[in-house]
Amino acid sequence: MNKNEDLYARQLKDKKDLFFSFFSKLTKNLNNFPSPPSHFRTRAELGVHVNNNIQFTMVENNNKINVDELTICDAQINQLISKLKVKLLGSNEIKEKLFQTEIQVSRSGEGIVTLIYHKPLDANWIKKAKKLSSEIGASIVGRSRKQKLVVGKDFVTETYNAHIKKIKVNLYEQCFSQPNPYICDKMLAWVSESKKLQHHVTELHCGVGTFTILLGNLYSRVLATENSRPSIRALEKNIQINSLKNIEIARMSGLETLEALIKKREFNRMKHINLIDFKKDVLFLDPPRSGLDVESINLIKRLKYKEIIYLSCGFESLKSNLKELLTSYKVKKAALFDQFPYTDHIETGVILRKL
Repeated sequence: MNKNEDLYARQLKDKKDLFFSFFSKLTKNLNNFPSPPSHFRTRAELGVHVNNNIQFTMVENNNKINVDELTICDAQINQLISKLKVKLLGSNEIKEKLFQTEIQVSRSGEGIVTLIYHKPLDANWIKKAKKLSSEIGASIVGRSRKQKLVVGKDFVTETYNAHIKKIKVNLYEQCFSQPNPYICDKMLAWVSESKKLQHHVTELHCGVGTFTILLGNLYSRVLATENSRPSIRALEKNIQINSLKNIEIARMSGLETLEALIKKREFNRMKHINLIDFKKDVLFLDPPRSGLDVESINLIKRLKYKEIIYLSCGFESLKSNLKELLTSYKVKKAALFDQFPYTDHIETGVILRKL
């Protein structure tokens, strides 16, 4: 075991101890899914310092550090960093007023490099960006205030292995996506164990649709909502490329969706969906790290879903939410997914069944 693997094993043990300490009192059906210890991350956000050379930076423990190689990142990201260091120096138009870059790749070898500027971008920038795109073998997206220019594509296509089938999803620049596709495979496969074709499922905070596409293959009818306009546009395209006809979507927050379902409020954004015959079989939750607010939890309990699938990237907020939910539900099974190695973050999946 090398130094990185030893460090990873010790950090993972600490997370497992916290996970099992809490959930062993609630269910015996527990599992954990470790990450590869290196080259697991397919996204990187870096500062750019331009002087006589090009230096990429990131913030670690509130300190800015120089970055030459990121062992946690996919090999293609490291190759793009090396190429950019050389190629950016040779183009004044590309490097001038450049202050940040975001790199996203897929396991099939696709890549996007987003370059973010303190200046407006023009036709000359596009000409130079086309040359850069060809030289580094990746699409280029240029961003400035109220401006987005694309050379190539503004997404990469990731294919996940969910065991029951492969899930193809376009991951769009500037939209949230799972940073660790190897763990995302495990999460999708774990969720697919709950397959009930005749049931309806409501999904809140669906993002670009990584889990929505899976749910469309597991259940007869899916209602998926998301508050972000770019993510909703990406979701629509992902539903199309997967040829699914049983998914209905709306741009709604999680709380708004629950208020509509409980008939507390009516929303024009949901008028195209017939909620009257939508069954409260399964609720799929993947909220922000802060978890669910008290009002949302109260509405969920009133709606009386038979089952809740809750994916959480905030362990403390999950425990707080479960304290309220377990007055009406019991834990059927839970799993630890190490989405974020070398950090304190614990990604957890919990399936709850109505009492």
